[in-house]
Amino acid sequence: MSAAFERILDKLAVNGQVVRRRGPNQATAQCPAHDDHDPSLSVTGTDGRALLYCHAGCHDLDVLAALGMTENDFWDNPRGARYDYTDARGAVLRSVFRTPGKKFRQSGDTAGTPTLYRLPQLIEAVAAGREVYLVEGEKDVHALETLDVVATTAPMGASSFSRVDVEPLRGAHVIAVVDRDKAGDGWAAAVHERLDGVAADVRFVHAAVGKDAADHVAADRGLDEFVPLTIDGVSVSSSRRARITWAIDIEPEPVTWAWEDEGAGRMPAGALSLGAGREGTGKSSFGIWLTAQITRGTLPGAFYGTPRRVLYVAVEDSWRHTLVPRLMAAGADLALVGRFEVLVDEGDEVTLTLPNDNLLFEQELNRHEVALTVIDPVMSVVSEKLDTHKEREVRIALDPLARIADRTASVVFGLAHFNKSSGSDIAQLITGSGAFKNVPRAVFGFARDDDSGERVMTQVKNSLGRDDLPSLVYRIESQEVPTRKGTAVTSRFTFVGPSDMTVADILRSNRSGPDDSDQGDGAETWLRDYLERKGGEATARDVYAAGRVAGHSQHVLKRAKKRARVESRKTGMDGGWLWCLVLDDGEGSTKGTKGVESAPPLPSSPSAPPSASTCITCRQPMTVIEAGQATHPGCPTPDPGQVAS
Repeated sequence: MSAAFERILDKLAVNGQVVRRRGPNQATAQCPAHDDHDPSLSVTGTDGRALLYCHAGCHDLDVLAALGMTENDFWDNPRGARYDYTDARGAVLRSVFRTPGKKFRQSGDTAGTPTLYRLPQLIEAVAAGREVYLVEGEKDVHALETLDVVATTAPMGASSFSRVDVEPLRGAHVIAVVDRDKAGDGWAAAVHERLDGVAADVRFVHAAVGKDAADHVAADRGLDEFVPLTIDGVSVSSSRRARITWAIDIEPEPVTWAWEDEGAGRMPAGALSLGAGREGTGKSSFGIWLTAQITRGTLPGAFYGTPRRVLYVAVEDSWRHTLVPRLMAAGADLALVGRFEVLVDEGDEVTLTLPNDNLLFEQELNRHEVALTVIDPVMSVVSEKLDTHKEREVRIALDPLARIADRTASVVFGLAHFNKSSGSDIAQLITGSGAFKNVPRAVFGFARDDDSGERVMTQVKNSLGRDDLPSLVYRIESQEVPTRKGTAVTSRFTFVGPSDMTVADILRSNRSGPDDSDQGDGAETWLRDYLERKGGEATARDVYAAGRVAGHSQHVLKRAKKRARVESRKTGMDGGWLWCLVLDDGEGSTKGTKGVESAPPLPSSPSAPPSASTCITCRQPMTVIEAGQATHPGCPTPDPGQVAS
């Protein structure tokens, strides 16, 4: 019996209110906070505290104040409550202390894996096949226990469920009571993920009255009055049973590629992809480029020809000063780019947090039919409760994210930073645990050569496609865009063409010492002499083989190539590379030794007049697929008088 329950009933009686007991832990009374003719106040005694609910709408603290009582009077102990978490035998492992003002602290084994509350009773109920209730706090557990059910929770609030040991719930029939707030949405997502494959079934419900299970019980609502949780009208539940599908009954399908490069898939739709590089290499600008291509319907691949929506989660860059000007410079359709934010009850804006916001995130992808979400950087959305250097914990955030991409058939593209190590293995350089490279189906590296300034993107992982795709050279060009408050100076990402240099080559080159420079001087002379003897050009394979015989490594030859004025040319998507001497014809242009003039540099400003390779509407470059067309599929055709002659 609750001492607080008895104390409040006594105070009501002394104050002249009619009190009617309905059992050892329940009563109704006239509410002292309003003119109450018919008893409208429900009083419930739980383990350690009392619950109040006025059916006329009075706040429980107002009820206490009308009795001359304070928040401390809710509790058997005016200092608050102690909740003991035990092992299966009942031995206390840790204790959680709560003050009346809802401040928490712990003692005991706080470093170990948390156990579920009321563990001995929980194990007994699961073994007997009884339903168990999963809630967000100990107060809710105690409230449900007055209805003769077994309930449990994890210590220290809703966000801790991602770390608790859920093995005692294996095979259990679980009813999860979700609080009606932002934290509750995140808790529900964590429960859904953690109990997938563990519990026999999980059913998600809301309180019929108030925010949580305690409010529901305080309002005299029963177990059958919990409200099924729905998203877009669909009940959320998980019922697990075995199902075997034989391979002969599964219809095979080709991979759907969101981005294809000359017919070869680079980035799959319905999957998580990652881009990584050091600061200043342009990886974020690639995310802008990708966004622009998707919103214009110009990215070669599954979305080509149909402009689609993109959501952007940006933590480090300003939307007004950086992102929107860059999107404008890239030619993105701003009406199709959405800034993704999460709002809490008070209206404050917070960052998307995974896995807490999984249900919220997936709901928005479906609602807006999103084709691409860019998360920059992806580590910023991993819950602070997870250790980003432990693969198992990072997978709690990334594995569900990959499944969300699959279910929505959209691309989730995350950006990551390199750590400070000096290696050249891109996968090992990505900051954080190995999960950041293991979970994505495609991984791209970005680097800038310190000597030449050349920037290169290399695809280092392509789980669903070819692993020999060429690296691509790109430029970051300064560009001005008009705004209502003046001209904004920003930048634009532009692909130039294939490269025989990889990101790993550049990383090794950037950390080379003076000895490499000395070796490069001899390699430069040897390389020019060798190509002249070969008539001005030779395959890269032949150059490397002859160079090894002469004592020059592949790495040194690639560095010497720049100083020797040797360019690389691809002989086709499936062909090899040719190394060609570049000669000056004396008139300022350059020609290969075969007399073929080198391609001119791309225009650095969008104000350049339209050409055969430029959209006449937005003046952005056309892709290979669009060659011969006047406009991008997503751009309107201007009136003849608007096109420059």
